[in-house]
Amino acid sequence: MTQQKELYALAGANCRPGLALLPRYITIHNTANTSKGAGAQSHAAYLRGAGKDKYVSWHYAVDDKLITHCIPDGEVAWHAGDGGNGTGNRQSLAIEICENPESDLLLATDNAAELTAALMKQYGVPLGSVVQHNHWSGKDCPRRIRRGEPYDWATFLAKVQGFFAVQAKPETAPQPQAEGVLWAVQTGAYRVRENAQAALAAMKAKGYEAYITESGGLLRVQLGAFAVRQNAYRYAKKLNEQGIEAFVTQKGN
Repeated sequence: MTQQKELYALAGANCRPGLALLPRYITIHNTANTSKGAGAQSHAAYLRGAGKDKYVSWHYAVDDKLITHCIPDGEVAWHAGDGGNGTGNRQSLAIEICENPESDLLLATDNAAELTAALMKQYGVPLGSVVQHNHWSGKDCPRRIRRGEPYDWATFLAKVQGFFAVQAKPETAPQPQAEGVLWAVQTGAYRVRENAQAALAAMKAKGYEAYITESGGLLRVQLGAFAVRQNAYRYAKKLNEQGIEAFVTQKGN
């Protein structure tokens, strides 16, 4: 997968309400922003700057060279247009595909398909729960895919399925063992091993027992696994109060 950067919006901003999210869907958007320079980096910068006070946000922005992670996966983003308690906003991860003129739309859409497959694997989201923005609010979005640019929705889902088949391999890193669903507290996900190891060392230097797991092409720095969801959220909250970015993810054995 292409390079990914974690450029989270500021905690407490209107665009990042901090509401807990357990991903059950993945929602695909096009940005509808065709301005020069309106790539993934620009969309992350917007949520950290001029857009921080707006009630509009997304988890990922994707162009032909870069993916920016803008809202943690364990938190709500305002993107689906179905209200503050709508299923789209409260239960889905949002991927925005950039349309800036200097970005190759085909590569950007392929990158979004690969990211979708990785998130499906990570959170156990079935292909049938990968939906268009239109599914939640009736908006003509993702407008480019809905026009068959660079290809139609059926082709997008076929590409997602293809990437998922490649990624669906047994875990190679040691995982905490328990029966049923486990809730892990995660502080980051990295493409570059050295970055993950540096984050791990930083956590251990602060006295936390942390470890690295690997899946979907990502190295994840995690702290513990909990059979009780609320215990995981309490631990994540404690870390956040201490200035450590942390959120809860679900995984099953």
